[in-house]
Amino acid sequence: MGKPLIDYYKEVLSKISFADQAVFRKEMRKAFRRLIPEEREALKHWFRTSCVCKMEEQASPGEIPARG
Repeated sequence: MGKPLIDYYKEVLSKISFADQAVFRKEMRKAFRRLIPEEREALKHWFRTSCVCKMEEQASPGEIPARG
């Protein structure tokens, strides 16, 4: 049996998180359509703890990252 779908999407999203924001959003939406509710919550948690932190690190010096 292959790897769980959530692990697949985490891998894909982590690879494209800096490449293209539009593609990242498209893949995130696709993941949400295909995952069950518990996996969606796990993916949200993963996104908030890993991807958001990476985006803040790329902020320009002196720029305050936006929090939402």
